[in-house]
Amino acid sequence: MSMEANERAAASDSNVDEAPPLLGTWRNLYTFVLVYLAAVIFLFWLFTRHYAPVA
Repeated sequence: MSMEANERAAASDSNVDEAPPLLGTWRNLYTFVLVYLAAVIFLFWLFTRHYAPVA
């Protein structure tokens, strides 16, 4: 393996422990994504119920 490849591998290993760019921790980011997903699903469900044909 060349020296350049070793340096790139070492640099990528040091990036593993970095915090995410938003919300400070990975746990907060994943929590936000799950809450956002649940809200979108709920809003689509409401939209579907509101505009469903009357039986």
